[in-house]
Amino acid sequence: MATSAFAQEVRLIGKDSNINVTGNLLSSSDGKYLVETDIGEFVINQDLVTCEGDACPQAKDYTYSLEITAPDELAEVLVPILAEGYAAEALEAEAQLFDSNGEPVDTESTDVGDHKYGHELDFALQLTDLEGEDVATFGIHTAAGSRLFERLAKNEASIIFSQSAARKADRAIVSEGQGGNLRDFDQERVIAVDGYAMIVNPLNQISHLTVKQARDIMSGDVTNWSEVGGSDAPIHVYSFDPDTEAFHHIEKLLFKKSDKTLTDQSSIVHNRTELTTAIMEDVAGFGIVNYSAKRSSRAVPLRTTCGIIQDPSTFNLKTEEYYLQERVVAYNRSDVDGYARELVDFMDSESLDGLVAKAGYIDLSITSDSQERAAERLLAELEEGENEYEAELVEDLLKNMNTHSRLSTTFRFAPGSKRFDNKAERDLARMIKYLADKKPSEVVIVGFTDNKGPFDSNLLISQERAEAALEHLKEVATNGELDGITLKSSGYGELEPVACNDSPRGRAINRRVEVWIVE
Repeated sequence: MATSAFAQEVRLIGKDSNINVTGNLLSSSDGKYLVETDIGEFVINQDLVTCEGDACPQAKDYTYSLEITAPDELAEVLVPILAEGYAAEALEAEAQLFDSNGEPVDTESTDVGDHKYGHELDFALQLTDLEGEDVATFGIHTAAGSRLFERLAKNEASIIFSQSAARKADRAIVSEGQGGNLRDFDQERVIAVDGYAMIVNPLNQISHLTVKQARDIMSGDVTNWSEVGGSDAPIHVYSFDPDTEAFHHIEKLLFKKSDKTLTDQSSIVHNRTELTTAIMEDVAGFGIVNYSAKRSSRAVPLRTTCGIIQDPSTFNLKTEEYYLQERVVAYNRSDVDGYARELVDFMDSESLDGLVAKAGYIDLSITSDSQERAAERLLAELEEGENEYEAELVEDLLKNMNTHSRLSTTFRFAPGSKRFDNKAERDLARMIKYLADKKPSEVVIVGFTDNKGPFDSNLLISQERAEAALEHLKEVATNGELDGITLKSSGYGELEPVACNDSPRGRAINRRVEVWIVE
């Protein structure tokens, strides 16, 4: 017994903290150590500590058929689920994710929250056929920021997944590494969106919050709900650790260009389930979490600087009009072949959206919604009074909104451009299939602009973009998918903004073409 206990004894030493735990290692799985000490059992994340002792798991060497790099959560959840879908459909194989110690990882129950930002991990996705024979092993490595693109440039990864579009510097790095042009259609794929909700207890009926108010709450500058239009009660902030990957995305959206940081009075949680559970048990609680993980908590609508109220709904996230969201983009080298080529092609298949949804992200499949709220806002503007010319356009717009549903797919343009980007081209293929299946009686392609420039010029630009989009739709639908459907185009210029025109991002959101249907 003494020998057995001694053989199991390990020492866990923190890499970036004061953790120093000695005890018997009971298990090592799902990226965590379970250690029994004289004062009880402790669960400690493997990536936070170095393990010393004979019982420590040893890293396993793999030979990879394909190497992929992604941020933590994508690497542990989304990428394995996409690869599992590919393996099942293309290879009739099963897939199992293993950590660097050879321990299996359950991708469907993984709830990432306390991985340190920038700390790199390694996983292996083992593909086996129906007889249990190994088919291939995919290496999945974690990295963040510019490191993603550096690995692609150095050919240390054939495919990377990013939660933001490649910047000019990132594209240059890959180009210099003979990786191709990341703006090319075959090298860039927007596969999902990820939105963040400001959540409260369902009993808290705060009507809306601005980004500034949410930032002030998270930083501790606002500490009572009465300061933001709620009841007189202290605000209890729940948050991920500021050093983690999970908090980094919230920080990027909420604290960008601000000198504020998370209040030291916040209660730190380690995963999304823990955060939403805390909010559900605390009527004064506040937190920010992925929209898909909000569970039964209440998502507070966002009020923009110009007064537009944005609901954090699946539909609004699909339209990319909600402020607190980001794209999930897959990039690949231009010289991909073998399994990499097949996986890249698989991400263009109809199977993609279902796998994205399974992983807990907002997929790009098309849904429809009424335009009731937008029509109410337009009606209020009409009552406030416009000049006679604009009022006639508003009345026409209002009439059409009341008789047409809007589809979630929205095409956007650069200033003065009528060219579709890569996402819009792929969305067009989705759109054609949707229309062929649903067969609405009428489809109207509707253009809008930002408010820069003369009103009449913007009106003309919006009409030209709508006409161009309609013609492109007809060009691509060559197999009779649109037969029997009345097709129209219209443009309303700068009317009906869905975002504020006081920032480049807001203006980019407003330069759009929507698709309206009569079912």
